[in-house]
Amino acid sequence: MEKVNLLRRETPLEFLPNLSKELGPKIYIKRDDVGGRGGGGNKLRKYERIIADAINKNCDTLIIAGHYQSNAARSLVGAACQLNLKSIVVCKEMIPKQNDNFNKNGNSLLMKLMDADIVSIEDKDDFQIEMDKIAQKLTSEGKKPYIIPFGGSNLLGSLGYVDCANEIQKQFKEIANETPDYIVTPLGSGGTMAGLISGFTNTKTKVIGFSVLHKDETIKKVVRKLTSEILPDTSKLSYEIDTDFVGKAYGIPTNKGIASIKLLAKLEGIFLCPVYTSKAMSGLINYIKNNKITKDDTVVFIHTGGMPLVHGYYDSY
Repeated sequence: MEKVNLLRRETPLEFLPNLSKELGPKIYIKRDDVGGRGGGGNKLRKYERIIADAINKNCDTLIIAGHYQSNAARSLVGAACQLNLKSIVVCKEMIPKQNDNFNKNGNSLLMKLMDADIVSIEDKDDFQIEMDKIAQKLTSEGKKPYIIPFGGSNLLGSLGYVDCANEIQKQFKEIANETPDYIVTPLGSGGTMAGLISGFTNTKTKVIGFSVLHKDETIKKVVRKLTSEILPDTSKLSYEIDTDFVGKAYGIPTNKGIASIKLLAKLEGIFLCPVYTSKAMSGLINYIKNNKITKDDTVVFIHTGGMPLVHGYYDSY
């Protein structure tokens, strides 16, 4: 399937010596936080095929749903700027305000700097209905809109993380001449994990996803569905989905998540975010402390980005 080039290069795979010494296992980090325009992040891999599909259909306007601190929206606006496409972000307050400037800082500020077209809707409004209305209006004006799937998590988006899995295997083989024992990733809309699971089929690697959005079986069904769209046979896949680290709700930091942000910053000078990566890292630390992952194992942690969120949640630290 065709792709537009949003990343330009492979993202780095880095060994974390200080964190590994602190926790026990050999821990590596896949730096998907540093690639591409608009502040980087995992959504760019997803958008490479999705936006290519939009361009092939001669679309000129990309429409996405999100909130004022949305990584997905900020990344899409950046990609649209790069490709000279128009983008519209349909926003509502999915996350309770964390401070007086919450909706003016972090990703919200970056989108404003990129001159994003943000359409605010009420909390009670349905994203899909509102995006459809905007698309119909644009069509009536002679434009060609394209609605981005939630979180970029459809088949086209998930294939971006099959690419990532292949990258990791290539990079890890050069480092250690093997594949890692575990891949650990934040799990939101499901596409990142589905792609990783599919990309590591027929290897010893187990993919662990720590949910940051759903506390129930919903996310497990989503991941199974997306994975089955990539692979015809999903019976032999090795993965685990853990919903115990969401905390109170999506977008609300946890104490253990905040502690993991401080730990990685202090030990490695790398910044996690309070919504996604910190919760996954707190899950990884828990698994190590409870010997579910041992000192003899090797782990690759997927840094899906979101560093601008650190600024939006400044008083949580």
